[in-house]
Amino acid sequence: MITDYISYLLSLESKGIKLGLERTEQLLALCKNPQKNFDSIQVIGTNGKGSTSAMIANILKVSGYKVGLYTSPHLSTINERIRINGHAISDNKISEFINQHQKHINKLNSSFFETMTALASWYFSVEKVDIAILETGLGGRLDSVTACDSSMLVCTSISKDHQHILGDSVEEIAYEKICALKRNMICISSNHKTSIKTIFNKHASLVNAQIIYVPSPNHSQFIKLNGIHQSENEILAIKAVENLHKFKVNDFLINKGLSSVLWPGRIQKIHNKPHVYYDVAHNQASFQSLCSYVNTLKGHKTLILALQKHKNLNSVIKTIENTFSQIIITQTNVRNFVIANELFNLFSANKVQLIKDPLKAIQMYKLSQKTDTLIIAGSHYLGPIISKEFKISFENI
Repeated sequence: MITDYISYLLSLESKGIKLGLERTEQLLALCKNPQKNFDSIQVIGTNGKGSTSAMIANILKVSGYKVGLYTSPHLSTINERIRINGHAISDNKISEFINQHQKHINKLNSSFFETMTALASWYFSVEKVDIAILETGLGGRLDSVTACDSSMLVCTSISKDHQHILGDSVEEIAYEKICALKRNMICISSNHKTSIKTIFNKHASLVNAQIIYVPSPNHSQFIKLNGIHQSENEILAIKAVENLHKFKVNDFLINKGLSSVLWPGRIQKIHNKPHVYYDVAHNQASFQSLCSYVNTLKGHKTLILALQKHKNLNSVIKTIENTFSQIIITQTNVRNFVIANELFNLFSANKVQLIKDPLKAIQMYKLSQKTDTLIIAGSHYLGPIISKEFKISFENI
């Protein structure tokens, strides 16, 4: 049954994160190296990878190309991670891949992300895409996506996240990310601070690669995605497609692609009266972007919040505490999440309330007459609850 194959794939999440390229390279080889059958762009960075990937993909789609898009994490179903021209991979195709390659996955003891990367490459090859946009999962140097040998690297903003794996400083994190840049590649990068540029330039020199730094814009030109931070992602996407010399785009198509792009879970408006937004902000930098947008809104603003344990909780709390009229602390049942009581006790403001069940919190406040705006944030693991409660799908964009 199809559900058995999906369940098998999801069961691989119990293996946790496995860093390194060797298993992915071996799995791709056993799948006959499908990644060699199409061009690809790898996207690295801390925040903005998914949005930037979606922008690049949509520009190329409206330009007449068949475009694969591989992103993570998913919000509701694993199908969302793998799309062609905005449409998610079907359960049947997932089942076909598992049926063909389960013995290889088991032999290599591949992780969930390693397997998903191979599945995406196989699917894009089978469907004969012209190009694929591949979002890095974690870091870059040891991330499975780096095994796909893309011809271009796009680097979004870099800030502290996953310090327990990537390093305590932004410079250490930057090194892990830029090591995805391989010989003779081109990198389109945000205009980072000097210490990060020094690390980037040194590595680029070692591998004979080129880096083009894109100045930060003052405002967004085309996109309708919420948040001023999207203007930086927009200019990266524009510069990336302009440097894809095998693919023909023009200003009209760039405008058309950016003005019609959709990307779920990024200050996404999902309900009216009250206005309800869902955002997967999960670290200090992404909460700063979210709060900058929320500060432009009028009236009473309520936040429903769940956070993972390894995040810099105090810095996140400091960022959001003065932005919202009311904060509801909740939790998910997923491993590595802060117990609601523990998170509640870290707040000093008397406007904080504890509701452990996220569904109960959402149901209580989505119909509330006391708030003008409701923000649900902190985790993609809230996605299935939101999808069901608001009757929305995150699959097709």
